[in-house]
Amino acid sequence: MLTKKLLSLGICMLILFSFSTPLLAAEANTSSPLGVNYVYINKASSTLSISNGTASINGYVQKTPSGTSIQLTSTLQRYSSGSWATVASWSTTSASSSASISQIYTVYSGTYRVATSYSVSGPNGTESGTVYSTTETY
Repeated sequence: MLTKKLLSLGICMLILFSFSTPLLAAEANTSSPLGVNYVYINKASSTLSISNGTASINGYVQKTPSGTSIQLTSTLQRYSSGSWATVASWSTTSASSSASISQIYTVYSGTYRVATSYSVSGPNGTESGTVYSTTETY
């Protein structure tokens, strides 16, 4: 009889923990909008629009309060012969809460994208990554 009570108690505990563990894990998830758990980077974006041969290039990164400095590079790329080739590139640095690049560039027929690479330094190192715009064909 004692064995049945211990077995029942064990099963109840197992059921209780199997439901509570995923809930605790979900509460502890602190993923950033980038899909990576960064300490110094809050968000980053890269956009491209083309109208009448004029490309609007935008790159952006925002650091967390723990970040100290930002390096940002946006590169306009054209798809050619099966790979992406650099057309033009712009860079900036910042110690403020964010950095951005906004440029206009004349393009000719082809398929383009913007690759925005960012690097944010903090007291314990540097975090970096690259985000890509959607492709645009002109």
